Amino acid sequence: MLSALGILIAALGGMMFFPAIIDISVSNSDWHAFLGGGSISVGFGVALYLAMRGQEGEWNIRRSILFVNGSWIIISFFAALPLYFSSLNITYADAYFETVSGFTTTGSTVLSGLDDMAPGLLFWRSLMQWLGGLGIVAISITILPMIGSGGQKLFFLESSEQSDNPYPRIREFAFKITLVYVLLSVACALAYFALGMTAFEAINHSMTTLSTGGYSTSDASMAHFDSVGILFAGSLFMFFGGLPFLYMIRFFSSDRSRDPQISLYFKGVLIASVVLFFAKQALSPGDKLEDFAVSLFDVISIVTTTGYGAGDYQTWGPLFWAFFLILTFFGACSGSTAGGIKQFRFVIAWLIIKNAIAKLIHPNRIMPMRYGEKVVDEEMAASTLSFIFLFFATFMFFAILLQLAGLDFVTAMSASATAIANVGPGLGDIIGPAGNFSSLPEICKWLLSLEMILGRLEILSGLAILMPGFWRW
Repeated sequence: MLSALGILIAALGGMMFFPAIIDISVSNSDWHAFLGGGSISVGFGVALYLAMRGQEGEWNIRRSILFVNGSWIIISFFAALPLYFSSLNITYADAYFETVSGFTTTGSTVLSGLDDMAPGLLFWRSLMQWLGGLGIVAISITILPMIGSGGQKLFFLESSEQSDNPYPRIREFAFKITLVYVLLSVACALAYFALGMTAFEAINHSMTTLSTGGYSTSDASMAHFDSVGILFAGSLFMFFGGLPFLYMIRFFSSDRSRDPQISLYFKGVLIASVVLFFAKQALSPGDKLEDFAVSLFDVISIVTTTGYGAGDYQTWGPLFWAFFLILTFFGACSGSTAGGIKQFRFVIAWLIIKNAIAKLIHPNRIMPMRYGEKVVDEEMAASTLSFIFLFFATFMFFAILLQLAGLDFVTAMSASATAIANVGPGLGDIIGPAGNFSSLPEICKWLLSLEMILGRLEILSGLAILMPGFWRW
């Protein structure tokens, strides 16, 4: 486990040399920060790998959980070094918050002045989200289904379901998913470039669009470009980012099966966009095409937990505040780069409700619950309901802690919601779409960093290491 972690840290350090080269090309002094951070990371990673190589046992569920938790926490520690060493003059708490927000594809930020920021720093923020998105998909189709986190056993790789060694097809699927991820990222960059972005802007935004991360090269986010075409292109590729990547690689194969969450995802986005469009037209009529583009973009941005902004929805009135806060919790599909509760859990919750009602009417009838072609057993149903309960319990727990740390009610509630769902911007004057998280007390930034990681690890796998029984080997 530690040797694998050493490889990841060393690889991360190697990637820091790319933004260093970018800064050198424009004569920006921040290349020193990336060279220093990269050297430290490569050195530590190689040393850890050499020290632990061949000394570890076989992988199992416990080791997998430890590896996933440790990876997010420790890799973020090293990835924050260039930000801390740079000319940004931020504290390490700020640097760590920005990094965790990047790798978990949350998109919350403590930085401003993005339009004039060094290109290496902008590229590093985007690259962290792109890498984080790919890592999230890998975890969501391997480790989370293996441990049955929140009902995710439904999405276990079929060839491994009855095996003590759940890894035989991971390399095959990892290659295909990476290929799809890269191809969609390239297509997104080309679309953005064709619609008016510079090459640098297009590359950065393609990485943060497919990863559903939401970091931008401008403080105004996507509103900076004032382009309906870019909003529609962004909506399309964010939607792709919210689809199950396993489904996409199987789309043209014979073993493609129906996935009910995709239908719910599509219908939910369409209905919410239309409702928002007509509400916006009724309250403040504007150009219909532009209003629909903004409505569609903002809905997909929140549902996929991307967090881009096409406008400050707080200026639209309190009705829209509530609307977007509700959308924050939904999330897109399991096996995607998105956060939130995920659509499949709403499908299973509805199946449980229907089954309970049916049993009241026909108490002696056996009625199996089916998710597509798969039977939802009692264990999966209980796991799903447990996750939903823990999701909201964790949200409220951190919201209370944030209020005790000095935040007002709206800021604390929305900050906790965006962290646990990995969305990005919150509500209120401080962390709303027009603000950021820089003015929050440092203790709040550490709390939110922890909550972002818990949200990304689907809570159960994060809480597992806190249980005494987990450590009884």
